[in-house]
Amino acid sequence: MLRILPIASSFHSAEQVRATIQKVSQQLGTSSIAHEILASAAAKPNVLFIVTGGTEHLALQALEGQSGPVILLAHPEQNSLPASLEILSYLQQKHRRGRIVLLNESEEGPSALRDLDRALSVRERMGAMRLGRIGMPSDWLIACGQETSIAQKVWGPEIVDVPLDALRSAMRDARSEEVEALSRDFQSDATATREPSQEDITMASRVAVGLRRVICEHKLDACTVRCFDLVLEQKTTGCLALSSLLDDGVVAGCEGDLPAALTMLWLQEMSGQLSFMANPQDLDAESNTLWLAHCTIARRMLKRYTLRSHFESSLGVGIQGELAPGPYTLARIGGNDLCEVFLSDAELLANGSSELRCRTQVQVRLQEKSDQLLTRPLGNHHVLIPGHWAKALKEFHSLFIAS
Repeated sequence: MLRILPIASSFHSAEQVRATIQKVSQQLGTSSIAHEILASAAAKPNVLFIVTGGTEHLALQALEGQSGPVILLAHPEQNSLPASLEILSYLQQKHRRGRIVLLNESEEGPSALRDLDRALSVRERMGAMRLGRIGMPSDWLIACGQETSIAQKVWGPEIVDVPLDALRSAMRDARSEEVEALSRDFQSDATATREPSQEDITMASRVAVGLRRVICEHKLDACTVRCFDLVLEQKTTGCLALSSLLDDGVVAGCEGDLPAALTMLWLQEMSGQLSFMANPQDLDAESNTLWLAHCTIARRMLKRYTLRSHFESSLGVGIQGELAPGPYTLARIGGNDLCEVFLSDAELLANGSSELRCRTQVQVRLQEKSDQLLTRPLGNHHVLIPGHWAKALKEFHSLFIAS
């Protein structure tokens, strides 16, 4: 909810100021924007409504002791916009982030406020979350060694390191009836099962039940798992386990990749959509297309799926799924300080079935230049979600993250 503090000069008629505040509040209500008009800065506003001119110093006083981006709401009368321009210019000189939303007769203002309301809510929710890194990043993820303190400082979630032994122990203690129920569920909804045996599916289901227990015991909202150790030691995979969690709305990433898991969490919170974490496989700069592939994905994202073996190892259980064509968004958080992002709206063009790639394979056409991945990559794994969300994600990034 937007918590709005009106700021007005005493030179202006108190009656006119009240009328303006009431008019704007009604306009926001008509646009279905949840808001509260505050009486003082002590109530911690997240929007300053610049009702009149001559309010520059009053606005700065209201911001004392507060941090974060500054949202200024302006309207076309009483010198509201000129004062807002002066205030934001000063704040930016002091390296403070912010933006002005002009509320006039167009829909642009209410639309921007809805986006900002979402961004503010996501920022608050992410700051209250716990993201578990279950085992350290896989050895080949050499660009994913950022300190957990950086991830928490920049993006908000508390990063909780959980030893992989916790998952091994939970797997040993997994109740057989839960394992069997999950095994039946995955098989009954699959179009076909190719390589995996019943024993393979049962063992992969045991990983899933154990991982759920770890999530519960450590009170995690999301996780990323060093899953290849399971391949080497238990001859099984975490692909089915991560898929199961994703289906239930719990962000679950592969290979201990913390930036990718943060990307998944951010995109899911912003969009309400499930995400697909995948490896870029091939790109064509001329057509601006990109192939992505991975062995796990939420079943709720798929039209149909087949149970396969894990691509690299030919062990365990992987998922070969088919996604619907249409609008998607591709993203990746990265950089030494985790302040950089790659963002692009995209269109899903095709599903693939190459035996030389991870099992679920999709081709997308990006709106941004695909060859950016060759010249300035932020890492391997990228995250795909349904719908076009790049504009809202860029707004969030500019307000809260960009250095």
